[in-house]
Amino acid sequence: MEQTARITGGLRQGLAAWTRWGWLLGVGFLLVTLVSRIPFRSETLFAWDSANYAFALEHYNVAFHQPQPPGYPLYVASARLFYALGFDANTSYVILSLIASGFAVWCLYLLAWRLYDIQTAVVSALLLATSSNFWSHGEVAYPYAFLALFSTLVLLLLTETKLGTRNLIVPAAFVLGLGAGFRPDLLLFLLPLWVYAWWGRSLRSLGAGFGVLLVVVLAWAIPTVQLSGGWEAYLRTSTEHYGFWAGQSSGLIGYLKSVLDNTRTLVNVLYNGVGLALLPIVYYLGRYFSPQQVVRDARTRLILLWVAVPFVFYMVIFMGNPGYVLSFLPGLLIYAALAVRGLARDCEQAYRFLMTQRGMVTTAITPHRVSLGITLVLVAIIAVSNSLLFFFASGAGRYQEIRQIDETLTKQVRYIALNHSPDDTLVIAFDRSHQLEYYLQDYSFHLLFNPGDPRYWESRREFTIPEGITQVILPDLGRNTSDRTEQIVEIGLGPGVSLFVAHVKPGDTLIHGYQYASVRPAPEGEA
Repeated sequence: MEQTARITGGLRQGLAAWTRWGWLLGVGFLLVTLVSRIPFRSETLFAWDSANYAFALEHYNVAFHQPQPPGYPLYVASARLFYALGFDANTSYVILSLIASGFAVWCLYLLAWRLYDIQTAVVSALLLATSSNFWSHGEVAYPYAFLALFSTLVLLLLTETKLGTRNLIVPAAFVLGLGAGFRPDLLLFLLPLWVYAWWGRSLRSLGAGFGVLLVVVLAWAIPTVQLSGGWEAYLRTSTEHYGFWAGQSSGLIGYLKSVLDNTRTLVNVLYNGVGLALLPIVYYLGRYFSPQQVVRDARTRLILLWVAVPFVFYMVIFMGNPGYVLSFLPGLLIYAALAVRGLARDCEQAYRFLMTQRGMVTTAITPHRVSLGITLVLVAIIAVSNSLLFFFASGAGRYQEIRQIDETLTKQVRYIALNHSPDDTLVIAFDRSHQLEYYLQDYSFHLLFNPGDPRYWESRREFTIPEGITQVILPDLGRNTSDRTEQIVEIGLGPGVSLFVAHVKPGDTLIHGYQYASVRPAPEGEA
């Protein structure tokens, strides 16, 4: 009854209670999250898309993939504030990731307290702050931390609208429109929740909310289209971009295989996000999301909609970067916190039964202390294991990969700039091609292979060396499976870092592909 009173007491009373009892703890979570990220942040552009965002600071044009469709205009505009202060492109975006991470944890703390109680708030915030996936995206030039921040902030407003005494559907629409300027997919995932929270309120508030949402979205969408060469150029680029990914799974069999691949990827990414919390999540699933509970408790429905909409989308449409799941990971972790406490209460009941059966009476180890102790131990194990996953496990976005990319890019850029002139050098790369293009803007570039080719690993391309080019740099060839490597030499740049250099002359043919490069000399007399 006390929890229900807090929820129905209104946002003002809820925040007043939060100010009295928990503000130091909430601010502490925010600050600790920020500080814990700073020493481990990336020093160079982490990925291809990171380079898109970096180029966008110099010239914003979605038609040139600066950045890629749909544009992320408010994300780029926010980074420009730091860029104008003298920070480099990577640091400008990493600062945004740090800030978004800290405030996402703080907002989740508030939301979990508003929905349930301070214990759930503490556990939820701790699970998110130590999540390997969430931690990763707080360290690099990626916008995914804003998925967690804005989805949680919107849910906080929608919770008051649905369960409280005030209609905040219009402020929620404003925040949703603002968040969509950082990550437009938030519109798709949170609009169903927004409509559900409004249900039962006045039509006037619905119209006002849609009006505010439309104005905010147009405020960043119109400049995006204009800066990209107009609607026709923007639409053509967006169609080609999304058509490329959609074309990966044509036909019914291809689509079913794509759904299977998406599901497999989604499960792996979710484990990266929740870690050992997966065990209580599975254990408590049938009770928290039982039909009776869903019908009876509006809080459960909010969490279910928050998690289910993007989950289904990623499974049946497209699952790409691990950061995608940050759109619903905070909601899943509120449920995880409840599941941990539910498991502890079950252990408490088992302990009570055992004591009753054996006629045991003790004041030292009471059932309540058993429940509290199990909760503390479980949360500590999950938090520590999640942190260890980030620091020591291999995998996309984890600390080892961040440091490896930093070291590799720094050494390769330095070596190329010091030893090879842009006038007679061609760079052929793939994985780090776009980052290298940003750092070496005077050099000419070609892609090592076409990832859109269904059999890219065995496809080969031929390129005739033009006049003026005497050397070809292959920074991320990895290993060369060609039998003809006389003209292609591997240069070691330190432990685990190398690149390949081909000494060529005009008229030679460079044959290249995935893990493959060789040179066919020009016929005598044609050079």
